[in-house]
Amino acid sequence: MFINRRKKTEEDKAKELAKARAKQRKKLIKTKYGQRQKKHAKKGIQSCLLAAVTAFLLFMMLRDSFLARGDISLIIGLAGFVVPVIAWRGLVYARRGFNEREKNYITCKVGLGCNGAILLFVCIIFVRGLF
Repeated sequence: MFINRRKKTEEDKAKELAKARAKQRKKLIKTKYGQRQKKHAKKGIQSCLLAAVTAFLLFMMLRDSFLARGDISLIIGLAGFVVPVIAWRGLVYARRGFNEREKNYITCKVGLGCNGAILLFVCIIFVRGLF
């Protein structure tokens, strides 16, 4: 009727303690100084995605313009007005991403740089087209 339970000896307790210590050490190795890893800022990720979309649209516009030897359609001309708006929105998202607390800001920095470069490139294209 009674289950014969084995009592924990000092050796068993020492093994459990060593196992718990090893598990804790393994957990600390995965993170820097025992802190949890930071996630990327959501607005920074959105900024990077907008930079990728804008770069793709800009590349497609320039490719089609080059292949058509300057005789472009209305859709490509409208895309020329949409690209700076999307790039500006990407700059805004990147800036807002820096306000998120306890996040990794590398995506915000990349989005800010890429969208700024694209916006500058589009402005140069427009100024070059004026002359």
